[in-house]
Amino acid sequence: FAWPEQSGSSGINAEYGERDSATLGTVATLDKLFSFSAYKNCDILAAWCRLAIKVRHKPIVPVALDFVTRQGRMKYVRPIYRDLFAWPEQSARAVNAFNEKKQFYMGICRSMVTKDLQSILVSQERMG
Repeated sequence: FAWPEQSGSSGINAEYGERDSATLGTVATLDKLFSFSAYKNCDILAAWCRLAIKVRHKPIVPVALDFVTRQGRMKYVRPIYRDLFAWPEQSARAVNAFNEKKQFYMGICRSMVTKDLQSILVSQERMG
């Protein structure tokens, strides 16, 4: 089995992102085989981070936080932060990372991520 490089993030999304077929074991194995966490292509790394966060693959957290604090594009930053904010065990770490680096982001990105954070916090308060 070889992951088709040209399929990039669309391959990750098509295979696992659009349905609930990915498991923690699958993600760990794919990362071991293909080193997706080390990819430099932003589209592939963003899709990989989102999938790994979805299955709660803990080794992705520092990779994802490094990525969003280096990459200022809202296309990548907002969904990854949103996913991390919604992961109870990693939420505080994501909030701290965002607060430390929020001046790095353009105003609209900073504003939208802040809005996402507030929305998730309100939702969590209602549930808990």
